[in-house]
Parts: sequence; structure tokens; C-alpha cells
Amino acid sequence: MHENDDTVLYAINHPVGLVTEALLRWWYRQDPKDAEGLRDEVKPLFNKICDTEIEKFRHGRVLLAAHTIALFRVDEKWAKAYLLPLFDWQLSEVEARAAWEGFLWSPRLYRPLLSAIKQPLLETATHYEELGKHAKQYAAFLTIVALDLGDTFTTKELAEVTNILPTEGLQSAVQAVTRALVGADEQRGKYWSNRVLPYFKSVWPKNRDVMMIPKISELLGGLCVAAREAFPEALEELQYWLQPIEHPFHLVHLLNEAKLCNQFPSDALAFLNAIIDDNAQLLLGEFKQCLDDIEKADQALAEDGRFLRLSQVFEKHGIS
Repeated sequence: MHENDDTVLYAINHPVGLVTEALLRWWYRQDPKDAEGLRDEVKPLFNKICDTEIEKFRHGRVLLAAHTIALFRVDEKWAKAYLLPLFDWQLSEVEARAAWEGFLWSPRLYRPLLSAIKQPLLETATHYEELGKHAKQYAAFLTIVALDLGDTFTTKELAEVTNILPTEGLQSAVQAVTRALVGADEQRGKYWSNRVLPYFKSVWPKNRDVMMIPKISELLGGLCVAAREAFPEALEELQYWLQPIEHPFHLVHLLNEAKLCNQFPSDALAFLNAIIDDNAQLLLGEFKQCLDDIEKADQALAEDGRFLRLSQVFEKHGIS
């Protein structure tokens, strides 16, 4: 395997990486406490690993970067002097790519660290393609930062970097929002109002090119359904991004499973009308179930032109 295929995996299996991992495991076994400082047994070794003049030690730097939060919490002064400069694209693009791939292997939010690496984090958006398989994780992490805004970043800063993410990155962003919303469980309504809605109003790109990407439209449809009790509000905000999907069976399944046609028949009808055109394929029995549930919940909707059109589409393309 070539190093560029997966920087982290390559580092883990490299002799320098194996030694670094062993040092980290020993250090963790000593149960280090916040702000106690790095132990003398490992500090000089970590210093040497962070020396960018020694190219082969980069594999060790990748693994130290993966443990940045723990190292920062235990010895902030050391981390700022030795470890955090590795994340700076202005100092070395090669080292920054390695450090970010290490960190993005399993990223977590820690506000003091975010403040310390704010500019390199934002600048990483311009190096998206260089991150390889970890690029999607960057987009997802950036989105979680935006959802849990705090006072480290402004919405303008996050909007600017989100706007330059490629299509793949925006897809990862929507998936991250959906996971966070689902994770809110019974608090989805509040999470939608307090976190997700502000994200789409202030951070999410507004250009028409984004609106016309089918995969993003489908993912946003899934986000609407994931909002559950906030489904009407989500649909109102995201309806302009929804467009017909060639094979809408997955979204129909999610809508039916969530029982939203019973709860919000008018909104469910608007949703189905947006994602299903006259040539939709693979319309299974769940689609008919959705129409039946809408009619049972509000009989007047059975005379709605959208309902009649969708009924005809099922008659033509439905699979009973």
C-alpha cells in the first residue's frame, strides 16, 4: 500500500508509527490529568517526533495528531509549541495534510483546541481534495462545529468555508446534520429550531448550483423526514431544494415508517409531490400506503390536484 492511499493506516503500520503508538499507550496507562504536563519519560521523545526536519518521523506525527485533544488538555503549552504548528498549512502543506488526516481519523469537539487551531481549520476547506478519504470527515466535522457554534467562530466564517466545499463535502455535511438530528431523539423539535434551522439560514450555501444537485436534494429530503415532529417546519425551510428523484422508494419508505402521513397529511402530500414526478420508478406498496394514510387523515386532500396526480402515477408505475 502506498502512503497516499491512507496516511493514517500507513502510519499505524510503519515502524515509527508502531513506536509512537506504544509510547502513547504507555502514557495513557499513567492516567495523565488535565494541565499536569507531559511526563519526562515521553516528552523528549514526543519533541523529537514533532521535529519536521526528520521526514521519516512524520508517521509518528500523524499518530500524535490523532491524539491532539488529550495532549492539548494535559500540556497546552507543549502542544502549542510542538504539535499545533503541524496543522498550519502556511508552514508546510505536507505536514498539515498529515496532521489533519491524523486528527480527522476520529475528530471530537473541544473548544479550547478549536480556538487554538481556528485559522488552519478554516483554511483546510481550500485543501479538501488533498485530504483523500478523510475529506468527508472534515466536512462532517466542520458541520458539527457549525451546529454547536459557541463563540469561537462566526456564522460568516463558517458560511464562507462551507460554500467552497465540493458536492461530496456538502453531501457529508447534510449527512452530519441528519445524524445529529436523529441523535437528539425525543428532542428533535428543539434541536431543529435551535441548531439545524439556524445552520440552514446562516451557514448552508444558497447558490442555485447546490439546489440542482439530485443527491443533495435526496439527502435533504431524508433530513426533512428525520425532523419528525418538526417535519412541517423542515419542509417549509428546505422545500426549495427538493426535486423529483428517479428512484424515490427510500424516501417513501422513511416517510411511511415515521407515520408522518398520518400526523401531517398536507405536508406529507407536498413532500411526495416534490420528490415524485410522472416518470418515477420503483413505487412500491408503501407509496400507496402513504396516499391511503393521507386520505384517511384528511379526506379533503383526496380531491387535491397533487393527490390525484400521484394516484395516477402509482396506477401507471406502481408495484403492488
